[in-house]
Amino acid sequence: MPARVNLRIPFAPFCTLFHQPRVTSYLSSHPLSPIADKPHHQQLHNRLSLRLHIPSSSFHTYSTLAPPLTMPKRKTTTTTTTTTKPTTTRQSKRTKTTTPSSPPSSHPAMSPLPKASSLFTPLPPSKTNRLLEPGPILLVSTGNPQTQTHNLMTLGFHTMISHSSPTLIGLTLGPWDHSYSLLSSSKECVLSIPNLTLAKTVVDIGNISSSDLPPSETKWDRFKLDAIQGEKVSCALVGGDGIIGNLECKVEDESLVKKYNFWVLRVIKGWVNEENFRLDGTAVETDKGKMMHHRGDGSFFVGGEEVLDLRGRMTKWRMLQD
Repeated sequence: MPARVNLRIPFAPFCTLFHQPRVTSYLSSHPLSPIADKPHHQQLHNRLSLRLHIPSSSFHTYSTLAPPLTMPKRKTTTTTTTTTKPTTTRQSKRTKTTTPSSPPSSHPAMSPLPKASSLFTPLPPSKTNRLLEPGPILLVSTGNPQTQTHNLMTLGFHTMISHSSPTLIGLTLGPWDHSYSLLSSSKECVLSIPNLTLAKTVVDIGNISSSDLPPSETKWDRFKLDAIQGEKVSCALVGGDGIIGNLECKVEDESLVKKYNFWVLRVIKGWVNEENFRLDGTAVETDKGKMMHHRGDGSFFVGGEEVLDLRGRMTKWRMLQD
């Protein structure tokens, strides 16, 4: 009767590859002949190698009785208990952090930059508005002439927000101004741009409050300014040769008023005196075409003396040109 190969295969090394009962049935169904049957033996070797990865050296090709296949014994490890000193709470919370090393830069080392103090003079933050404020000084008209509530004030804190759709302007106007309550109630105003001929009048308007005047007198009366009826708002436009233009505005957003006294106005109608401001971009050489730009300390830049025409060079923003 043909002898069988007794393979003593530990279960653990193959438990993840092939279950032990299937290994037993698989091996018992393939007897090895006492006279070595090479084809059959090789077939069994190939089939076992695919499943169990058993090396070919484990099979004895020329033997009358195949010796048992033995597997190397496991090394038994003995566990020893060692007493360790308990760590303190501070030590257990301590974690080792590693700082990733930055890759070497391929750029050459940069020479130190010159210090700002070597080129500029320090300017306190409270005076930086002198660099940013120089937009044209404005006269802000609020209230209604029909109810004798119309008022006028001088303002230098303003900025453009958007060109169109809609055209927005931001300005700072606080409760220390009488115009604040009028703008809060009516939600509309007029922004007037004066020229150099009104320079002293503009400063005087800013030096006086409506509360300082008799009840029967307004700033319009005091400074002999012409009140012109607007088209979109009830506030008066400022007329006369001393005005370059007027902008009728509605309050667009007052979400920043409570915190910053900052009003966002939408321009709904614009007016320009073409004798003082030419739409073709050329300068008006008289004082009537010169704007005043407040430097924040009572001094003014005077604009309009020369127009530097770079419209042909400003190709990216050509859509803003007429």
